[in-house]
Amino acid sequence: MHNNFIKHFLVILIIFSNHSFGKEFEELFTIYVPIENSSKIESSINKSFNNLVFRISGSKSPSNIWKIINSGSSRKDFIQSYSIKNIDMSSYLEVNFDQVLVINKFKELSIPIVGYSRPVILFLINIESGSDKPYYVSQESNNEIDTIIIETLANLSNERGLFLELPVLDLEDKKYISNTNILSSPKEYLISQYDFDEFVDVKLTNLGLNKWLFSGDIEEDILAENYIEDIKKAFTLYVESRIQSIYENLIIDTSKTLLLDVSIAGINSYEEYEISKDKLSKIIAISNLEILNFKNNTITYKINVMGDFDTFKNTIKNNTFFEIITDNSINSLNLRFIK
Repeated sequence: MHNNFIKHFLVILIIFSNHSFGKEFEELFTIYVPIENSSKIESSINKSFNNLVFRISGSKSPSNIWKIINSGSSRKDFIQSYSIKNIDMSSYLEVNFDQVLVINKFKELSIPIVGYSRPVILFLINIESGSDKPYYVSQESNNEIDTIIIETLANLSNERGLFLELPVLDLEDKKYISNTNILSSPKEYLISQYDFDEFVDVKLTNLGLNKWLFSGDIEEDILAENYIEDIKKAFTLYVESRIQSIYENLIIDTSKTLLLDVSIAGINSYEEYEISKDKLSKIIAISNLEILNFKNNTITYKINVMGDFDTFKNTIKNNTFFEIITDNSINSLNLRFIK
């Protein structure tokens, strides 16, 4: 993927996710893929659909793609629109998929789903190259190893539909880090600047000519002339496995349904009612909403939910618009609307 597009995509992620956690991945059903020329549109559409299935299912298994194709549907059946976009002097195919058609097909084939609420993972990666002072990889880094890390996180963020973040270091941050000592940890300082769901702590150390060592959350010896490719492979495999582990707790079993009474407190105006209803409706697990009553600034719905109660609670916990007050039973949930 083009370097400028990587930077463009990372800026979008920062805007949506820098100061909170459990963020909404707004363009979940919109896929961008590089395209060389108009003759490649067909293959780009196929790739965009494959990426969509990876995003929505939370799995990179190709079996989900073939389930859909073998059911008699083609990839194009789910497209609302597509167009060629020029981003930083490079061409991309922007493909918008029909959410209702996609979700209905997933339900029909009992393919699991991960909703809009996606986790934020903060990566603190300390580099000791031997030739420079130790430093943390940030969005502003630009050497070869840093670029690999930045592009890998951006590509996987885009493909899998979640937020993989590096710190953004301003002059004050850099000054603080350079002045820290054993009594003031730069890691603790950086952690305190961000909200996140998961934290990855990695150190990459140069042990000599073509010899590197991953330590911390990644433990890997890199002993080869093509160490750059081996660093990329080890890092990518780790991030992929971490994503898969996180998604296991968010996957919605579309073959199961349950009825819940959900009360939402803090609705003080018709506008807030409209906003809260829209945000509730956007939760992919919910297939139907019925108002039971509205009193004392609290609205109660009867809702039809895909999956089980615990998975739905995890979905709410990762949502930025609602918080759980109490869960009195497996059939009811009390929430508060967050302005």
